[in-house]
Formats: sequence, structure tokens, C-alpha cells
Amino acid sequence: MRLKTLALMSLVPLVLGTAALAAEAARPASLAVSVTGLHSTKGKIIACLWRDKTGFPSCAKSKTAQRISLPVSGTSMQLNFSDLAPGRYAVTVEHDENGDGKMGRNFIGMPTEGVGASNNPGGMPGFEKSLVTVGAGSAIMVKIKYLFG
Repeated sequence: MRLKTLALMSLVPLVLGTAALAAEAARPASLAVSVTGLHSTKGKIIACLWRDKTGFPSCAKSKTAQRISLPVSGTSMQLNFSDLAPGRYAVTVEHDENGDGKMGRNFIGMPTEGVGASNNPGGMPGFEKSLVTVGAGSAIMVKIKYLFG
């Protein structure tokens, strides 16, 4: 009898730990994004949250990326993606200075407006390099870069 009681008591931490993990997984995740380095208050920022790499990094080419568009109010801005499933995501941000809703490009396809991605990779942002782990109350910073000016 005593042996059964000890065996059952040793299972209590395991059951409680499993319940805590299940509760954490059930909570919706969110991602606060601080956007820095905007060089003007013209136009709007367009941020996309990517769960898969289809169309990455072009917001316009994705049918699945969650999109937020806000008027630019300063050289730094805050935005939030909420009610997410916990997991790994990438974020891209475009500074649409002329407000036409699309990324301006030059004759060879390079962005003429500001761009940024999660993890702030150098060069052309790759999906894998831009992935961040998102849970309840996650936060990142994306620095906007201007290739031509």
C-alpha cells in the first residue's frame, strides 16, 4: 500500500507540469513590433507576419501573411500582431513613403523605399534567417533600411 502511494505521488509533478504546458500552449500568442529608423513621417508602414515562406518577403505576393498598414506618425513606431498560435514567424516591414500601397522598386527590382525584417539580417532577407519564436507577450525590433538614400 505504501509503495502504491509513493508511486502515485511521484506522478503528481509530471501531471502538474503537463497541465502547465497545455495551459501555456492554449494561451494565444502576441508579437509587439518596434519599428525604428524611419527617415520621414510621409506615407505609411506596411508590416506582414509570415507563418510560411510563400511569397516572402513581398507582402503583395502573399495570400497568407497577416498584414497591418498604419500611417507613419514618427521615426519610430509600435505595432502589434495578436491572437496568434505560438510558433515561429517572420516579420517584414515596408515604409511606403508615397502611400501607393506597394513597394517602390528601381529598374533592376531593388527597393527604393525603406525595408526591414525580423532579426535585422543584412542583404536580402531570407525567410529562415528572419524567423523568431513567438509566444505570449513576445516583442522584437525591426530597423528600417534605405538602400538608396
